Amino acid sequence: MDSKTFENVDAVLWERVRTIGQREHGTTFEEAQGNAGTATTPTPIGSVVLGYAFDPETCSITYTIVRKPMLAASGLIWNGIATTIERCRQEPSGTA
Repeated sequence: MDSKTFENVDAVLWERVRTIGQREHGTTFEEAQGNAGTATTPTPIGSVVLGYAFDPETCSITYTIVRKPMLAASGLIWNGIATTIERCRQEPSGTA
């Protein structure tokens, strides 16, 4: 499985990323335990399912692609997450 870790993601930033995902992409987050679980995002070609594990001690979030449509390139998924994280870093608190 393809995984990627994003650094410098504290609890406040992680919550903002989740809010954007839910609001703008229809992502549902299901926590399995603590700060880990699955994130499912519907797309026109099928759902993208990611495992996630947020580590507040190291300020990092690791995503693992569990399932994706064949036409959804992993690079596009990682770029979308990176773009959302960067957007949440740059926008004033409360706007994301």
